[in-house]
Amino acid sequence: MRCHNVSDKIRLPLISEPAWEGLTPVGLLAADGPEPLAPQGAYGPGEAEISFTAPAERPDRPVELLAPAGGLDAGFAAFHFGADAIYLGLKKFSARAEAENFTLDELDEITAYAHALQPRRRVFVTINTLIRQDELAELIDTLASLVDLGVDAVIVQDLGVYRAVRQFFPQLELHGSTQMAVHNRAGAETLKDLGFSRVVLARELTFEEVNDITAAAGVETEVFIHGALCYAYSGLCLFSSQTLGRSGNRGKCAYSCRDSYDVADAPMTLRDGSAVKRDPRRGFPFSMKDLALPDHLPALRATGVSCFKIEGRKKSPLYVATTTDYYRKLLDGTLKPDERPLVEADLQTVFSRPWTRLFVQSHKDKEVADRDTVGHRGALIGKVQAVLSTPSGSRLRFRAARPLQRHDGLQIDLPILGKPFGFAVDHLWLADSNQRNVIETPTLALVEVALPMDAPQIPVGAPVYCSSSQAVKQRYRHARPKPALWHDRKPLHIEATLTGDRLRVTATADGVSVEREVAGPFAPANDLPAMENAVRGCFARLGQSRFQLASLTWSNAANGFVPLSQLNQLRRDVVAELDEKIKVKRAREVATVQTRVSEPEALAKSKVMPTFAYASGSDGFAWSIKVDRVEFLDALANDDYQGVDEVVVDIARDHPAALREKLDALAEHLGRERIRLALPALTRAWEEKGLVHKIRQFQADGWRKWEAANLSAWHYLGVNPQEPGAGIDLATDWSVYVINRLAAQQVLDMGATRFALSPEDGFANARSLWTEFGARAVLIVYQDTPQFLAESCAYANLIGGCPGKANCRFESMEMISSHGERVTALDYHCRTIVLNQEPFCLSSRLGALKRMGAISLRADFTYRPYDPQVVRERWRQIRAGRTIRGTQDANFERGIL
Repeated sequence: MRCHNVSDKIRLPLISEPAWEGLTPVGLLAADGPEPLAPQGAYGPGEAEISFTAPAERPDRPVELLAPAGGLDAGFAAFHFGADAIYLGLKKFSARAEAENFTLDELDEITAYAHALQPRRRVFVTINTLIRQDELAELIDTLASLVDLGVDAVIVQDLGVYRAVRQFFPQLELHGSTQMAVHNRAGAETLKDLGFSRVVLARELTFEEVNDITAAAGVETEVFIHGALCYAYSGLCLFSSQTLGRSGNRGKCAYSCRDSYDVADAPMTLRDGSAVKRDPRRGFPFSMKDLALPDHLPALRATGVSCFKIEGRKKSPLYVATTTDYYRKLLDGTLKPDERPLVEADLQTVFSRPWTRLFVQSHKDKEVADRDTVGHRGALIGKVQAVLSTPSGSRLRFRAARPLQRHDGLQIDLPILGKPFGFAVDHLWLADSNQRNVIETPTLALVEVALPMDAPQIPVGAPVYCSSSQAVKQRYRHARPKPALWHDRKPLHIEATLTGDRLRVTATADGVSVEREVAGPFAPANDLPAMENAVRGCFARLGQSRFQLASLTWSNAANGFVPLSQLNQLRRDVVAELDEKIKVKRAREVATVQTRVSEPEALAKSKVMPTFAYASGSDGFAWSIKVDRVEFLDALANDDYQGVDEVVVDIARDHPAALREKLDALAEHLGRERIRLALPALTRAWEEKGLVHKIRQFQADGWRKWEAANLSAWHYLGVNPQEPGAGIDLATDWSVYVINRLAAQQVLDMGATRFALSPEDGFANARSLWTEFGARAVLIVYQDTPQFLAESCAYANLIGGCPGKANCRFESMEMISSHGERVTALDYHCRTIVLNQEPFCLSSRLGALKRMGAISLRADFTYRPYDPQVVRERWRQIRAGRTIRGTQDANFERGIL
């Protein structure tokens, strides 16, 4: 891992008293836990920089521990309990839009605080959403603020954000978000070529895949080790967006994967005739357990991974404290084996679903979902022994495996409810001590707690969890600095010259200078060293300003004396004028960049666009049709290809020899120049050899038109994204998201000749792109858009395990959520693809699209096992502009929010 040198910016507390006086408790963290980080020294106004050190020396940390910070208190908790870095979001452009998130002032505070600690800590800011056209100006202002505040890295998803950073803010270190769905070495190598310093790998990877990418890709890797899991690959989930208008790619996920589903046609028996273990007709097939990899840290560390990441920006500061403390101790080797279960139980009382290692040991592991119950459980502490009826109400009796206190929280697993039944411990009795009403009980005590009046029927033997612990809250109390104690200070350089009749001061900071004078005459100084000390002390007292004195040159050839009142007024005037000029300069610079990203003509001049020719039909549209099985086209007649610019064929499904034969036959009919070969969005290690073999074979056969659905495509095709060359005609599919002109220009600069617009985009934003980029912007007008692309098998989740590929009868399942969303889950080589039962369709809008200037339209027949006759019928209906019953338009009218 690289060493990061201290910034040239100086950061000091804004008050003159010792920096840690008057600390206020957050109310969450440890009376008997780690000592608060303590200052080596505290300095008054105008004195030297303050540096901090931890209470004891920590061992060398070759792996960075990265903790989530949903808000300021969580950030302080993370650093207090040993995080090397935190990642956080702002109020806009965060993939956790519903987290507390940070204002710029709060970001300033936590960044200055982190950089003052010894060892220096780091702050990463997530700009990891897709950006609409109308948000580009605000994006530029935000990125400029991140540069001003000196954050350590920005985590991005959108290629438009990447382009803005590289072109206008190269000071910012770039990390590729897990939302980019980088899941193989080829994808990581593409990010390296683009100039990313780090890639956050997909959670679904195995140890072998992480090891391969880390060893060979030439870019830092970051892996998740703990926290909540999405069902789909991050960045490839459109469920919430297309059904509810809440885009996960915009930070507004509705968590449809946590819903329960009724299944109409799930296989009840296996191929050998035996019954499945559990009834698959109802449950939570997409609700994942929580990732937890404590036992895999040594192996992952040995691969050379740069960073271990904890998920949880929507979680509480207490959650951040407990998880960070747990993994810090594991990494440092300070957690004793007999203490580990207790610490884990403490963590689980704060928030925890059942834990899973996911696929780190094998992609065939299937015990990854929590099919019966959704939400927080807690720490398992016992089983129900009895439910007692007493004159004062019902009581729950169980033997508690950990101490309990009044006001703790309990939860009981009741699968019939679909979620745990939870309640607070308002009254507590020791059942084996004459029914004594107590405040707390010891470990292994037989206890009784009062049940709420509305408690459901609770069976004997049901598991009991501690879901909130007063003792844990006390153990993880900690102190934090006073509000607004820290902020960014810019180095201030002063040149002061005193002559017989005037004092001239030149102040410089952030590339801006101001000059002020005070007219004399000045009396002779009685004590020249004292005069110099007074000048230095005056200009060091900068109070609440954004400056910190870095250097002062004093010339007093006249041996004069300047009254302190004049010096103070001069300092105030200089600082105020300098501050204003810096603001004006920044606003002017930001406005210039905002103009550049808002003017298509100016942007297009960055590179000369390649020539682009296309065929259009009598309706004025350049049509394309995409299939993942060539035989879907078997029923099309010659007239059906009139006005078709190209046919796109996904090459992932078929065996190379069979596919070659089908493509040759299609090329004989259409001409090879009208056929484009598409690479899949997902290519895992066990699939890579076969895919690369196909690519090399077809390239050798002279096929030159390709489509990329993931950043890995550039390396698979041998294309340098910085210098793509002219040997390949490349297009991008919707999953290489283009929502704004910066992203569009970026994919074009990477060698693409056209790009598919996202099916989750809205009319207004999409229109602005096809108006600007013409036929290069391809609008999908029919598609079975994948709502989930997932490695976890939904059927295996429902039946409680994988029966083995040879014994499995799952091909598809029709499902309906508790909120009425109707979807189809398809098996694809033990990967689950979930489709809306109503395809996305804009065929009834062709007239309006033509009037609004759309040129390139595409219809997709992929994933679903279409009959060729149905493809022909649908294709003709689409091109005729007819309404197709049983379809939907997702966000097209309402727009992507």
